Amino acid sequence: MKRSTTSLLFLTALATLTSGCFLRTDYLLGELNKPSEPTAAPPPIPARERVARLTRAQLVDAYVDSREVARWMSALGSSPQVILDQMECLRKSSGGTNKVCFENFMDKAVTDSLWGLPPPPKDVDPVNPDAAEVDAARFLANAMSIAQSLVSLQDSLQEQVGPDLLGPGIQEGAESAAQYVSARRWGRKLGRPSNAVVLSGGGANGAFSAGIMWRLLGILEQCRGKPEPEGCGDARIDLAAGTSTGALISTMVDLFHTPGQEARARRLLLDNYTCTVESDLYCVNSTWIWKIASDLRGLVRFDGVQSKLRGAVVPAQFNNDTELVAVSVDFNTGDVYGISDQDPQDIDPNASEQQRVEGFINAVVASIVEPVLAEPIPWVPSNAGRLQGTFLDGGVRSGLPLLQAVQRGAERVLVISTGGLQAENAHPPPHAVSTLMRTIDLFVTQPRVGEVQQGELAAVGRRFAEFNVCEERLADVRNTGNVGPFCRRTGPGFVPKEPVALQAATSMWLGAARFEQVASSWRSAWMFRPESTLQTASGYSFSPAVMRPLFEDGVKTFQQRCTEVLRLFDIRGDIAKRECEKSGDAAVAEAEKQFHPVGMCTDKKPEQRKCD
Repeated sequence: MKRSTTSLLFLTALATLTSGCFLRTDYLLGELNKPSEPTAAPPPIPARERVARLTRAQLVDAYVDSREVARWMSALGSSPQVILDQMECLRKSSGGTNKVCFENFMDKAVTDSLWGLPPPPKDVDPVNPDAAEVDAARFLANAMSIAQSLVSLQDSLQEQVGPDLLGPGIQEGAESAAQYVSARRWGRKLGRPSNAVVLSGGGANGAFSAGIMWRLLGILEQCRGKPEPEGCGDARIDLAAGTSTGALISTMVDLFHTPGQEARARRLLLDNYTCTVESDLYCVNSTWIWKIASDLRGLVRFDGVQSKLRGAVVPAQFNNDTELVAVSVDFNTGDVYGISDQDPQDIDPNASEQQRVEGFINAVVASIVEPVLAEPIPWVPSNAGRLQGTFLDGGVRSGLPLLQAVQRGAERVLVISTGGLQAENAHPPPHAVSTLMRTIDLFVTQPRVGEVQQGELAAVGRRFAEFNVCEERLADVRNTGNVGPFCRRTGPGFVPKEPVALQAATSMWLGAARFEQVASSWRSAWMFRPESTLQTASGYSFSPAVMRPLFEDGVKTFQQRCTEVLRLFDIRGDIAKRECEKSGDAAVAEAEKQFHPVGMCTDKKPEQRKCD
């Protein structure tokens, strides 16, 4: 999410509004200090629904046999007493050690074969791992976390949420999770990591991220479908999650993984971020500026973006093996919505292909509309058809949505940010509006680093819980020497563990590589835009002169770290290796050959286009 245009418009509005006797600053202060009109607050989200959301969030993950795990989830929902007992134990032990609460949970889970889970095996083999046991450890670790989340909810509500709400809420959440993991087209594979890309917002600065993805998809286009040692087999990206401009790029990543759309997706990605101007993307609500404070909900409408998406998105994207997640915020509730094209909760199963396409286009556009600058989106798709709200740019709360990949079970994640590790240097602000603009810059930049580290901690915490549950379940096996490699997922039957250097913040999160127990089940690499003197875009300004150097910078940045990314995603083969050996300048030259002449992008196009 970018900001500069907002402040300029705010200044213009002030000048217009104060063109008479209101020009004086004391009038403005008086208006700002006026008490708000008393109105009835909207009703809170029902406690039962919040219980369902927390339950689902804990259970959703990637499993080897998703349909079997879905049955366990449904059984948990129908028989939640173990979780309710664990909640009571946690409540009674509040302020002291609660270890016994988790031990009791595991005792019941193992001895009673809860929810239809298989009993622990007599032996384990990290060369030929038992997939059911791998899934059981992950599922139980996730289920074990539900009670603590619900106790925290009770504390937040400052009231005891009784069994009459807890039981039905747990059942709803567990069933929603079961339907999601069953419907999703990708899952956990023991011999190949589940791969994800996570992309930040940033308006036209998304050209940097687009350059990275254009280059990565180009390598995949050449090597996919070809056997090793020349090709890279079935290498692919399983999940693409993005906020704002990152959601637009993620849509092209998803399109690329739709058979027959590979070249078209890369062409669209390059054209959209090297040959686009403002009038291609939106129209301006040209009216009196004082209407900002009355009935104008946004300065622009993204009709051009919607048209571009209608021309790009194809129904087959809903049936490919890559999941697309667009992140937005409902201003009515403050909730973050990660709308998925593979989640039955988000896509109406009874809708026509065209309705599903239009609904998801709405979800992507909702992710990019900044407050004040653009009109909010009144609905996003849901299993009931439309979820009503006031949906805007996900960057308001989740500018770099790594948690979407963590919660959905990705094992290898490439995190791409259009901004640097810290805000760019600025001159001393000469006036109040300049101070406001700088403040918004700082608000937007720093949370991205924190959000990535939060995601890392969440992932490592989940996987540590899985490791501990695995060891507890296998405490009585005969071949105890195999337990360590099996639970660390480091045997030959699991995903290969490659050392990957993380390039992150100066006070960076240590990363999973520092913890042997989870180093094979979680790994990420971070690409923040390198500090440079390149011009960047502000607000909704789109210019080939600014975007092309940023796109080229993305291509070059990827090329410098190409080998690292291929290791991360386990992309093998001689074709990919040769592509990594090219210089950054050579890769940039390949991109430049495909740029349209600048005149084709700008000539005969208005600087602005008014809405009808």
